[in-house]
Amino acid sequence: MDIKKFTANEYCDAIIKRINSILSEKKIKQADLAAQSHISQSSMSKILKGEMRLTLQHIFKICIALNIAPEDLLSVNKQISDDSTSFCFNKTDDAGIINEQYLNEQVLIRDINHPAFNGIKNNTFFIYLYSTITSESFLLDGKLVFDATSSSFCKAIMTLNTGKIDANGDPIKKFYEGELIISLTMGACYCVLTNPDIGEIIFLNFKHMYLFNRDLECRVGTISSTSSGGNRLPVIQRILISKQSLKVNGTDLSDLEFIQGQLRLNNSKMLVSSKDLKTLKEKYENNPDLLDFFKRFEELSETNQYYLLDEASMRDISITSDVKTEGLGILRNLSSSLRYNKVSTKTDEFVFEYICNKTNTK
Repeated sequence: MDIKKFTANEYCDAIIKRINSILSEKKIKQADLAAQSHISQSSMSKILKGEMRLTLQHIFKICIALNIAPEDLLSVNKQISDDSTSFCFNKTDDAGIINEQYLNEQVLIRDINHPAFNGIKNNTFFIYLYSTITSESFLLDGKLVFDATSSSFCKAIMTLNTGKIDANGDPIKKFYEGELIISLTMGACYCVLTNPDIGEIIFLNFKHMYLFNRDLECRVGTISSTSSGGNRLPVIQRILISKQSLKVNGTDLSDLEFIQGQLRLNNSKMLVSSKDLKTLKEKYENNPDLLDFFKRFEELSETNQYYLLDEASMRDISITSDVKTEGLGILRNLSSSLRYNKVSTKTDEFVFEYICNKTNTK
């Protein structure tokens, strides 16, 4: 008997072929199999056509309905093709971390028919984040599409405008493609995206919430990537995902300051210089509500003296490197700078309220 190496997809196709063969032999209709296995008829149709990922849960239910042992269906030593060819696994065809070997699909959801994807799949979102180059303070924008129409998983496609132009004057964009996976136990959406042209993998993480009758409006999440600067250093920052396009570029910048504030690191304590606060009050002197808010902030604030210095200014001081390293570590621990980039519940609530209010006032 010949031995044929096969890929994971070929193995699934062979199992589906065996299921269809058993249905034919036992004269069982597809609709009856769906009812007896408690799998929806539309899902069963897609499974048997190879249009939906065949999971262990599906196999278990189908085997019970057909009254056969799972090993009889899954065994690679069985004859599962008409030419009596047996199969063995091709070890070189691993799909990386995004496959059943590493994922417990009971808690890490990939099935696009699961209600966890409602409100997210087959939607296009606008994205906003800071440039990864320290000297650039402007916002980058782009689009993030979650497509569940062309594969068995929720495909993620991201287009990012870099804010730069090429030699022909055309905008330079980056294109990424990957998958969205939802963790119900962690209440999180995880998205792995790759750009094979430049050799970059990025990772998105934002809060999950069941959405049954409406689309996802917005989320503030984190994105882990590699800096576009010359040193190509790892960087983690915030990203805003919004169903609605926001005014942060061009001539209308009415949403810019609010979005910039939500994308910055923040905690319960705010450190604002008296000079910056004075500038704010002058800028919004015609907005009495905001002006009153800034005045109340000033009244409640505790006045203190702070020392502000860029670490780069201390590179050339005449102190041994070991002392300098130790001293900077001690000062960093005492500094009011944040230690992590946690997106609080309030952040999502504030952004949701802001965007919904904009929608309602139109």
